[in-house]
Amino acid sequence: MSSPTGSFDPLAALAARGIDLAALGAAYLLLLATAGLTIAAFFAARNLLVISPNRGSRDYGIYVSLALAALLIAIILENESLPAGSATLHYVVIPQLATLMGLHLSIWYRQEPWVVTLGAAATTATILVGTLLGIGTNLLGPAYWMTLLALTALLAFLWHKAVSTQRAFINASSIYIASKETLDAAMGPQKPWLGLPQWTALVAASLGLGVANSLLRGGGLEDIPAVEVAAESALVLVVTVLVCAVPAISYWVTRKAWMPELTRFVWLAWMVVGFALTYGNYLNSLARA
Repeated sequence: MSSPTGSFDPLAALAARGIDLAALGAAYLLLLATAGLTIAAFFAARNLLVISPNRGSRDYGIYVSLALAALLIAIILENESLPAGSATLHYVVIPQLATLMGLHLSIWYRQEPWVVTLGAAATTATILVGTLLGIGTNLLGPAYWMTLLALTALLAFLWHKAVSTQRAFINASSIYIASKETLDAAMGPQKPWLGLPQWTALVAASLGLGVANSLLRGGGLEDIPAVEVAAESALVLVVTVLVCAVPAISYWVTRKAWMPELTRFVWLAWMVVGFALTYGNYLNSLARA
């Protein structure tokens, strides 16, 4: 009788997960294209833009790292939980995603203009290459498109918080702009109701997530159930509030003050809750296919 270890074929196990020479070669070409565009975008940004590292750029690094970590987890779970050949996410892109995530983790810990510029350039290149690949082929599943959309939104967030053109910088009425010297400034306590702009953004993001979940279940844009989308959006918001209420109330009880940087914590909690709900629907839709 043959032993279980004797019958194990590592090449077949890799092939079942989409890891073969053709896939590795394609991933290598994508990596080269992304690296070339990253270098071009980096030098263009250094010549045309002024990057001001601050809390906004640090938040950008945190949010991008979390989004990429969610995609990496999704790749592993999908390939290990679904039948061979049915996964739409690919192991071969993990090195590129891990490199991009490591770069943004360095933005989180090291606030230097060139590091932020390099991270933003790499994100821009990833979005361009991914979009062209998705338009020209059918290799990008919904999870990739959602990640590209999230990265685009986070680039816009970084632009709003920490980027200006050199022309605007030269013509500014003051040379003093938010910079890395303000990174360690003490943050005041935030009221738990956050404010209308934050709640508007949370509701809009939750509605978008509800629409994405409906599309993942196989529905079309023309027949999206409004009641179901509203219910899922409300569920995401309620769970997010409950998750955030525990540390916020505990902080107030122990220190008699509201929790600082509560807005960032709420958005991080929303991303985790949204990922759990969306990926559960995503796996269910693939299992039924």
